[in-house]
Amino acid sequence: MSENPIGAAVVGTGFGLFTHVRALRMAGFEVRAIIGRDLAKTKARAAPLGIARAANDLPALLNDDPQIRLVTVATPPHAHAGPVFQALAAGRHVVCEKPFARDLAEARLMVKAAREAGVVALLGAEFRYDSAQALLARVVHAGMIGDPLLFHRIYQQPGNQAGEQDEPLADWWIDAAQGGGFLGAFGTHMIDQVRATVGDITAVSAILRKLSTGRPSMTSDDYYNVQLHCANGCMAVIEAAMCLPGPFTMGTRVAGTTGAAWIQSGAAFGEPEQVWLQDAQGARALPMPPELTNSAPEPFPVTELIQTEMDRWHTQGFDVAPYAKLFGQARALILGQPTPLPDPAADFHDAAAGQAVLDAARASAEAGQWIAVEAP
Repeated sequence: MSENPIGAAVVGTGFGLFTHVRALRMAGFEVRAIIGRDLAKTKARAAPLGIARAANDLPALLNDDPQIRLVTVATPPHAHAGPVFQALAAGRHVVCEKPFARDLAEARLMVKAAREAGVVALLGAEFRYDSAQALLARVVHAGMIGDPLLFHRIYQQPGNQAGEQDEPLADWWIDAAQGGGFLGAFGTHMIDQVRATVGDITAVSAILRKLSTGRPSMTSDDYYNVQLHCANGCMAVIEAAMCLPGPFTMGTRVAGTTGAAWIQSGAAFGEPEQVWLQDAQGARALPMPPELTNSAPEPFPVTELIQTEMDRWHTQGFDVAPYAKLFGQARALILGQPTPLPDPAADFHDAAAGQAVLDAARASAEAGQWIAVEAP
């Protein structure tokens, strides 16, 4: 443990403010600044959280404050590359949100820049440290179900298809050209869970649809169903809907050659979950290891800063504790210490690999056929 906390700067006044700032502080970082496009707005949003400095020029900030060693990037996906390259050029460690890039070509450039900078460069795949998802991955990796044959995850969120009657969505979210849509925003987590649990993905077949009939200007998807072929022969199916009328549905299962394991979810998102195993000894719930237990979510306290539907999702607090674990892993890597958890954080290579799957899924939906996934 170092005597002084590591300084961090957060790029982004939405998710970065709601989740990164709280999680960084939980992990022992000092949040020294937040960066946004509009300086006056950034100052107003930083003040209630006691962030000492607001800025709109990341290179100038990093040149002026050598105590900032970590930069986290939580801008919309089409605006990730700029601050990532700026932070890397200044020799700072980076955690970048997902979707990682505009496309695989841009992702590869960020991977190359991080490698040349020789710094810690991680992807904001915080749900690797969701308690149930982390334990499920451990069960599969330990061979407790044999060789994985099928990974299946479904998430159907009830909602109003009229759309315009609901809370507004951010501009980038509804624009496919800016990397918007549910596949990019939520599907990237599912893609990472497949990769982290059962292995690399080699080919995909995807359906992308827009079900929000009341949002005529929306060009991005709010529903996806993606089949994935993994390098080890395992198949996977991931499906999610942002607004599908009917009851809430969520489940994750992995079937293998000697058994199966699954996450037993509650009736609503955020309710307590259990991991179950079925093998030759029968079906049973598995105890949650203490190091994977997360604290209960606490809603974001400054309600006047909540402006969109995404803000409402991100201010419920479900991802703060998993993100604090991710930042705890980052902190140890920055200090050259053993990580608190053996479960590896997603790095920029994982980010590019996930981007390759995302690009292939979009190409598959457009072509209506299986598409091979490029190597990252």
